[in-house]
Amino acid sequence: MLDALNAQLARLQTHPFYAGRLPGSVASAAEFAERVPLMTRAELVAEMNRPGYGAFAPAVPPVRVHLTPMGATLVPILQSAADLRAIEAACGQHLDACGIGAGDVCMVTFGYHLFVAGLFYQTQMEARGVACIPHGPGETERAARVAQQCGVTVLAGNPSHALKLIEAGCPVPRVFFAGGEAFTGNAALYARVREAMPGTLLIDSYSLSECLPVARTFPGGTGVHVFDELLYAEVIDPDTGMPVAEGERGELVLTHLQKELQPLVRYRTGDLTVLERTAPVHGRTVSLPRVVFGRADSMVKIKGVKVYPSELKTVLLGVEGATGAYRLVVGRKAHGGDHLTLQVEGTVQGGAIEAIAERFKRQTLIHADAIETVAKIESAGLVEDQRRETT
Repeated sequence: MLDALNAQLARLQTHPFYAGRLPGSVASAAEFAERVPLMTRAELVAEMNRPGYGAFAPAVPPVRVHLTPMGATLVPILQSAADLRAIEAACGQHLDACGIGAGDVCMVTFGYHLFVAGLFYQTQMEARGVACIPHGPGETERAARVAQQCGVTVLAGNPSHALKLIEAGCPVPRVFFAGGEAFTGNAALYARVREAMPGTLLIDSYSLSECLPVARTFPGGTGVHVFDELLYAEVIDPDTGMPVAEGERGELVLTHLQKELQPLVRYRTGDLTVLERTAPVHGRTVSLPRVVFGRADSMVKIKGVKVYPSELKTVLLGVEGATGAYRLVVGRKAHGGDHLTLQVEGTVQGGAIEAIAERFKRQTLIHADAIETVAKIESAGLVEDQRRETT
């Protein structure tokens, strides 16, 4: 990996955005983290909104331009011919690992138009000789009939929609590519899909429009494995920007290793995850065992531990009676320590409360002093910090 990082650093020495900002080479991953500055989404947006895309003006003509929402604007994401070939090669290795190839028929029910996923799956399948049906989302009954007519063996789409397709008569695929919503991180949804597709190879995936692809389930692996021929992944403390120890949760940071247009170096994704290094799984040794589970948003320190409010959405996934809305209420105990109440919207009862408590502790590493169910969460904020009112 160090050789790949240094090759990219050498290539970017004269790049208009990076010239003068990057060392010519580094001797270790620690030196890379120390000497190479972090890059934010705001910096990317600012350049892409300048005439001619500013410092990211394409050195060669792009052959594909996707637009992705970032804040209040649509930001162009540029791919050169070489970029697309690199993506297809990496994904091709994954398809090989999944036993997908010529003779298979894939139906893509992700969106097309400006949304990147539909065309992304279609092109990688076609590059491997797989017949592809670019159906897009919706029109469940028609999609199921088309799948029957064409003998679909591979399905790519939103898990909730895939369940509707199976109910409508779509053949159970040999391989299912999930995206668009939490999948392996939502135990209830995953169980429903497994029940509907008992013999299917289920693939979870994680990507960003500006970093495509990032990671996928590889047969025999845990979580999703990073496409490390395309990307170098780090996890940092969102507050300090410093790397965290392996296995600790933090913000995912990505560096392109081959990207010709719009190369990103130490790009802060804003996504919370955990990174682990593993024995090789189809050549991949970097895993995100829990994929991503929240955003590095307004951190609050409770009982001495950093808690990121949005990470708690995974705690409520699949809990019967929970609407998904929640709020943390942090106050003071009589002796001066923090008192934490998790308010959950809905009609959660009995064992589900205990399950939430266990999940909460596993996710945050602290326990909630109380878990309350309320009919309606009125506040728009995820945290009510009453400690500020008493200091």
